Amino acid sequence: MGLFCQANSQATPVEAHPLNAIHSLVTEHIKQKIDQQIIEPQISLRKLNPRLKLQSCLHPLELQDRNLNTLTGRMTISVRCSEPVWRVFVPAVVDGKKTVVLSTKGMLKGAVIKREDIKVHALPYKKIPRGSIVNLQTAIGMRTKKPIPANSVLKLKDLQPPYWVFKNQEVTITTYTGSIRVETKGIALKNGVERQQIPVKNMSSKKTIKGIVVAPNQILVP
Repeated sequence: MGLFCQANSQATPVEAHPLNAIHSLVTEHIKQKIDQQIIEPQISLRKLNPRLKLQSCLHPLELQDRNLNTLTGRMTISVRCSEPVWRVFVPAVVDGKKTVVLSTKGMLKGAVIKREDIKVHALPYKKIPRGSIVNLQTAIGMRTKKPIPANSVLKLKDLQPPYWVFKNQEVTITTYTGSIRVETKGIALKNGVERQQIPVKNMSSKKTIKGIVVAPNQILVP
């Protein structure tokens, strides 16, 4: 039975509010909340005690869900009537599957993840590890921190940022003289991620300088 407060459980000549209508309202709210985010959802309500007598509400019922971002597991929905005043709480449990990103093959430590290396797969939410990646674009271009077997769920803690600059590849070097911007071509002497300082060779002066990776193939020399 759902917990309730300010509810009149005594007999009254006033028409009783149908409990099934409350249950249907809560179920519909949960369906809308998890729409297209949970696969094969199963919604179970702990229904109100049939002996509970609530006066018929004169206005549309008000729902309150304090955990709108909670899509699976246990949740409790508050249903309130403004006239006459009463409120009930309907506990619910939502089960189902969520999509995660899996590896399609084994990957070595330091491998750069490509589209063909990963796929989307639905798993029961209880079996999904914390920190799992759910979007393909999040994983593409990232590098593995450790070897990853085939058909493994990819987790953020096992990946590191993608390289924006690759060793021995051409880059654009940007410097400023006052308000004047000067661009020259160079060669990266080391792989680099965003905001990392790496050595580059200026192709005009042939000198080796240090710059900061600010964009793909873009180096800024402060």
